[in-house]
Amino acid sequence: MNQNPQPPLLLGDFKSADQWQTHINSIFYGMLGPGIHNHFQTYVSLDHRLAHALAEEYFQQVKDQPSPPRTRFIQEWGVGNGNLAACFLTRLKQLDTDQRVYPFTHYVLCDYSEEILKGVRANPRLEQHAGHFSTVRVDANRLDCFQPRSIDKIISNEIWDDLSTRVLLKHENTLYEEYLQPLLDPALLNIEFESFIKMFDDKDLSALQTLPPFLAAIKWEKSYQRVDIADWPYAETIQAQMDLWAEEIPIPINTGAFITLERAYQLLRAGSQGYTAFDYGMHSIDELNQQGRPYFNLYGGQYTFMVNFDLLARIAKAVGFSQVDKEYQHDYVGRFLNAKVASMVEILQNHPQIAQMAPWDRDLLMLQTIHAMNSGYRSPYINKMKYPPVEGTPKKQRKLMAKLVDNLSSRGVPDTVAYVSQSEVVSAFKPLRKLGYREKDLLQAFQSPPPAIAFTALRFR
Repeated sequence: MNQNPQPPLLLGDFKSADQWQTHINSIFYGMLGPGIHNHFQTYVSLDHRLAHALAEEYFQQVKDQPSPPRTRFIQEWGVGNGNLAACFLTRLKQLDTDQRVYPFTHYVLCDYSEEILKGVRANPRLEQHAGHFSTVRVDANRLDCFQPRSIDKIISNEIWDDLSTRVLLKHENTLYEEYLQPLLDPALLNIEFESFIKMFDDKDLSALQTLPPFLAAIKWEKSYQRVDIADWPYAETIQAQMDLWAEEIPIPINTGAFITLERAYQLLRAGSQGYTAFDYGMHSIDELNQQGRPYFNLYGGQYTFMVNFDLLARIAKAVGFSQVDKEYQHDYVGRFLNAKVASMVEILQNHPQIAQMAPWDRDLLMLQTIHAMNSGYRSPYINKMKYPPVEGTPKKQRKLMAKLVDNLSSRGVPDTVAYVSQSEVVSAFKPLRKLGYREKDLLQAFQSPPPAIAFTALRFR
């Protein structure tokens, strides 16, 4: 006779969303370390086009300025695997044929994880720029250790969604704050639950790493409690946006991002090139008020919130920035490439049979699509893509995938999260049609309006 399964047990009390978010993410990143790069990719993990757009923008801004009496410092906050810095410096060096910018540039990679910084220092593309970069271990919320008014440019990519975020909801013109409570099935663990609770509370990474994977199994209960935001930072600015909110829709308030804006304003020197940040979220009030749109994501246990870009633009003005420019990231990259762009994932999503495919068949199609694209795509960097099969992939598909991966061009599309231009897709129409793509569907990837949740670039000066 089967016993009823034990219900999940509480890992703690209800707390405001930002408290549990930062707690769980510190465990998540601490346990993965550099392995985070194998967990998910960003637009700068292996691709070069966003980094090159940044380098070209920076070069155009400073090339006609007099050579500085001292070094121009660029900081990157949250450094990933170092590919953004490496491609930025490589492109800047290529553009600077008169040696007026690159020799005076020093790129500082800032991250809270020493393990991640070790991986960055070993990046072979970055090693080519020895003497023009350094690494500093520092938390994004503790950037006041640097000398004020000393930085010429600040860059960040997908850090805001991981920083502390509170969630508000408006009901009958009254504000309510979201609270979270984690629960876990004790049967997943091989130790007493009380011992696990202590490890979890203390964020004892060495002990937690010995346990079976548990982060993705955490269940999250939600509740909403009435709140007065009068003592919140920038309460008046939040209230001004709140007056534009629709009722009953959860709105993220990215309070950790507020701190990065304050630190950037303090660090940027007079006449600097400002702070450019890329992230994923709601571009404007219209998207913010869209019923049913997501406002958080769970990635293998990581708890991330979408970014409220409209509010951050307002906060930046309150901080002291005089100019804030907001642009869809695809448009930003396309402007410097002088072409419409889409990601490889977006190309794949326009295949007419994609919705009916099994996960491993989608992976096979992605690899076949990359092979087709490589007929007209050439990267300036050498890269050998890795593409491990998903769990459950049948043996036949595994063999096909391994063969496709082995035969990928080292100068081809570097990643599934990589930008390709419309002209590159058009040049590959013939091999793409053999895979079942239709020309009208492929072009749709470049013509569709942006989704409710989109990658966006913000520039603060």
